[in-house]
Amino acid sequence: MASRSRRSGHIHILVGPNSRTTRGTAALQDLLTELALVLLSRGMTPKLFGQLARSAFVQAAAGISKLQNGRVNHSRVAAQTGLTRSDVTRLLRQKAVNVETRGQAAIERVIGGWRTDREFVIRPGVPKQLPVTGGRGSFARLVKKYGGDLPHRAVLHELRRIGAVREIDGRVEPRRSLHLRQRNNFDFLWPVLPALVDLLSLSCKKAISRAPPIQRLVIPVETEIDLAIVRERSTSSAQSMLDGLAHSLGTRVTVPKSRRSPGHSFSVTVVLAESQVSKTQRTQ
Repeated sequence: MASRSRRSGHIHILVGPNSRTTRGTAALQDLLTELALVLLSRGMTPKLFGQLARSAFVQAAAGISKLQNGRVNHSRVAAQTGLTRSDVTRLLRQKAVNVETRGQAAIERVIGGWRTDREFVIRPGVPKQLPVTGGRGSFARLVKKYGGDLPHRAVLHELRRIGAVREIDGRVEPRRSLHLRQRNNFDFLWPVLPALVDLLSLSCKKAISRAPPIQRLVIPVETEIDLAIVRERSTSSAQSMLDGLAHSLGTRVTVPKSRRSPGHSFSVTVVLAESQVSKTQRTQ
């Protein structure tokens, strides 16, 4: 039976008595928590993430469940994923995940209704200023129609936080917001995807050499000036190292004469990350 424990502010799901299972599940929970912190601000919801995850698991299982004729064995995919064969067939036929309106966050639904519903627009695409409270034509009414069971004050607080509304004499109107423009835009993941895939691949395989495949250096800094110096020197040093490797290895490694794609590749990724130390960590 699953139970829960708290450690470092995170909720960890403990499955069974096996310590390796417990530790691994906790690591996966922490990874998903960090990912959720990033995706929440872009409008990702658990429902939409679940749809994407189901599709991803089916596609992954399909890649290793092909028959000799190249066709996918749907029964094997169902056995691996725990889904029914009809679900597997449906997901494999989908070219893209269908994002349902009820899978959106309340903010998207409220803003969408504010721009399209005749009760709340001057004309399509031009929303009205709305009184915060009241009956028909009010912000409270808008949230009641499109925000589910959320109180209108909670939705208004979130819209204020991201700069998506302007308030004038007890009335509110939507405004252009960087946060709103970035919502449902996940292009920022493309630059980090190769490094993330490499790290996950390394973690699943035994190291092929005695040297650990992942090296990490943490440099403590006291002031913003120190941080700027470390940032500049780290960036220039990393670029110099990569340029040097490209030059030295490019002249020494035998380049295949065939035009076919090479059978192997070797990636060198340098990640420079800044973070703030919490007060609790400082006192430890």
